[in-house]
Amino acid sequence: MAASQWLDKQIAATRSLLKQGSEALREGNLELAHAALMESAIVLDMNSEETEEGLQLRAQAFNELGVVHQRRNDIPTSKNFHEQAAAICDKIVEGGNLDFRGNTAATHLNLSNLCAAVGDVDGARAAIERSKELADTLMEEGEDTIRMMSTAIYMTKASMHAASGEFDESDVSMTRATELGRALIEEDNKQLYAQLAQGCQQLSVLLFQADQFEPALKWGREAEALSEEAFEELGQDFVSIYIVSQINLISYNEKLGHFADAEDSLFKALEVVGNDPRLLKRGKDLYDFLRKQADARLEKGGLPRTEVEESYEEILERIEEIGGLPEEVEQDVAEA
Repeated sequence: MAASQWLDKQIAATRSLLKQGSEALREGNLELAHAALMESAIVLDMNSEETEEGLQLRAQAFNELGVVHQRRNDIPTSKNFHEQAAAICDKIVEGGNLDFRGNTAATHLNLSNLCAAVGDVDGARAAIERSKELADTLMEEGEDTIRMMSTAIYMTKASMHAASGEFDESDVSMTRATELGRALIEEDNKQLYAQLAQGCQQLSVLLFQADQFEPALKWGREAEALSEEAFEELGQDFVSIYIVSQINLISYNEKLGHFADAEDSLFKALEVVGNDPRLLKRGKDLYDFLRKQADARLEKGGLPRTEVEESYEEILERIEEIGGLPEEVEQDVAEA
C-alpha cells in the first residue's frame, strides 16, 4: 500500500474515533470517550509523517482528553493534556494557519484555568496572556465571534490580577470584560448575564479578602446590577445568583460602615425568597453586630438605633415563624 493511501486510512480512522469520542463526551459517557480519544491518539502516533491535518486532529484529541480528565476531577492530568494541545495549536498558527487562532486562544484559556487550579501561577499567567494576545488580534481584525471568549479571558485576567495583589490591573480587566459582556447581552445573548455576574462576584470576594473594601463594594454592586437585571428578565433561574450578590453586599457594606445599605441588601433578598434560613441567620448576625455599635457610628452609617432594634425584632419574629433556624445554618453564611 502506498504511503499516501496508508496516511489517508489513518486519518479516516482517527476522524471516526474522534467523532465517537466527542459524541460520548457530550453524552457524559467518560469511559467510552476516553477509550476512543486515546485510541485516536495512538493511531496518529503510528505515522511518522507530520502533516497539518494530523496536528489539528492531535490537538482535538488532547483537548478533549483534557476535558475528560477535568470532568473526572483529575486536574493534573487534564492540565498535562491541555499543555500538549496548546503547544500543537501554537505550532499550527506559527506554521501560517491564521484561521486556527481562535481554537488556540480557547485552548490557552482552558490551560490558564487548569494551571491556576493546581497553583501554577506562572503557567496560568503565560497561558492567559497568550490567549489574550490572540483574541485581541482577532478583535482588531473585526472577528466578532471572538467577543464571547474575550469576555471570559478578561474575567480570568481580573481574578488572576486580584489574587496576585495587582488591584489596578484587575479593575482594568474586569471593566473591559463587562464592556464586552454587556454589549453581547444587548445583542440578545441573555445567558451571558450569569457568567458576567458570577465573574464580578468572584472578583469582589477576592478583593474583600485582600482588604480592598471599596473596590470589593464596586464590583459587588456591579454583580448585583447584572443579577437583578437577569432575574427581572429571565426569572427564577437567576435567583440564586441574585441572593449571593445581596449576601455579599451585606458583608461589604457592614465592613465599610454603610449600615443602611447593608440592611437594604438584606431586605431586598428577603423580599425575593421570603424567610430563607440562610438570610435570616445573616440578618440576625448583622443586627447582633449593629446593636454593639455606638449610637454615633450607627447614625453615621444611616441606621439609627431605633431602626436597628425594630429590624432586629422583625428578624427574630421571622425566625420564630419558621420554627427557629436549622442547625446547619447556625454558622456564618456570608459568602465573603
